[in-house]
Amino acid sequence: MTDSIEKRTFETILAAVREVEKDAPGSAEALFMAVMLGDSALPYDFALSMEGTPHNPSLINPAAAFFATTAIIDPLVTRNLIKTDVDSQIFSLYRNVREAMLASMETKQKIEWAGRAMYGLNLVLPDAEPQNWPTVEWLMPHVLACRDLITELDVNTPAGNRVLHQAGFSLYHQRRHQEAAELLDIALTVDVALKGKQHPDIAADLEGLGTVLWAGEDYPKAEAAFATCLELQKEIFTEDNLVTAPILNSLAVIRQALGKFNESEQTFKECLRVLTASHGEGHPAIASCLNNMALLYEAMNRPKEALRLAQRSLEINRTHFGDAHPDVAADLNTVALLHESLGNSKAAEQNFRDSLAIREQVFGKEHPETAHALCNLALLLDTMGQIAEAIPFYEQGLTAYETSLGPNHPLMESALDNYILLLERTGTRPANDDLRKLTEAKLRQIVERAK
Repeated sequence: MTDSIEKRTFETILAAVREVEKDAPGSAEALFMAVMLGDSALPYDFALSMEGTPHNPSLINPAAAFFATTAIIDPLVTRNLIKTDVDSQIFSLYRNVREAMLASMETKQKIEWAGRAMYGLNLVLPDAEPQNWPTVEWLMPHVLACRDLITELDVNTPAGNRVLHQAGFSLYHQRRHQEAAELLDIALTVDVALKGKQHPDIAADLEGLGTVLWAGEDYPKAEAAFATCLELQKEIFTEDNLVTAPILNSLAVIRQALGKFNESEQTFKECLRVLTASHGEGHPAIASCLNNMALLYEAMNRPKEALRLAQRSLEINRTHFGDAHPDVAADLNTVALLHESLGNSKAAEQNFRDSLAIREQVFGKEHPETAHALCNLALLLDTMGQIAEAIPFYEQGLTAYETSLGPNHPLMESALDNYILLLERTGTRPANDDLRKLTEAKLRQIVERAK
């Protein structure tokens, strides 16, 4: 039976399609929509989501949904146009059916059905939340087909725009930044085609794209996206509108990463001016900008100015949030680092300890933020020659990293390197088997790289 299905001529297949169009128009619609997407399975819900028809099971009761599914799916199954997995509630097209139907369609038909297919895919694609990734990943062949339809047939629809946006940010949550940026860039072109260049949604698209490029460390493209976003915001919003502040802050941080220190400083100052004009002097958003600017001044070898800004950020956040808050802990960490760079070891130690205490209270002992605080304090104590105190803080920090992130996470790298150097200097052995395995694995990597 399978052989005969696979050996059918295009004429035989198209005759079956014409029968479905005549006898079951809803089934034919689902078939044509599916043809335009990827060579992969689709959920039954896709077949029940035709534009202009109330077939979506979410709109009707379960019993009616069963009969609606049967009415749509059965005419396609009986004519051997699709194969189904009833238990999984999915269907897929026979490959020769897809080939025959695509070969028979003119460009105008493909454009029409492409738009309808995007509509159906949009209805079954969940929002870009990490917990939805398994479903998004399963539907990704169809997302990529949607991308190709947009670029090859110039099909620009709101549904296609949402598909690429949600899939793009789903990839972003999976740290697949380059793939995410590709989809979001195409989604931006769709939005521009639909709404024109001067629309608030375009500014939001540019901000999202810039954020993904930044996360992927593609700083030149991220800078271009944020700079374009800022220009657009200034055109469509009121002067010194608060909406520009987050973009200014991001743009300044990226320019620092690119080594454009003077441009970064001017952008931070512009951000502070906008924030102060809207909020006054003591808002947490100002504290965030001050803290970032402090890190810039540290990079510019201006530690005293950096410390002044970091301390002001700490003051604002303490006043606004109280002592036990993650932003206060972050400020204390920055202040500690700056005291250390100025040679104020005791002040640095106290601030590191205060930051650690808050993170343990807020996040618990096995959180990456707590691990970071433990390792920072350990490194300082090591530098100060307080080896006996440094070792247990290193070990607690590395254990927390391994527990929360796994043994091969990049955040562990520098802490583990410093710990190994300390062990080599002192002849000390790791405190437990897990740490011993970690250090041995790291040393093997070093030996392999040296070969």
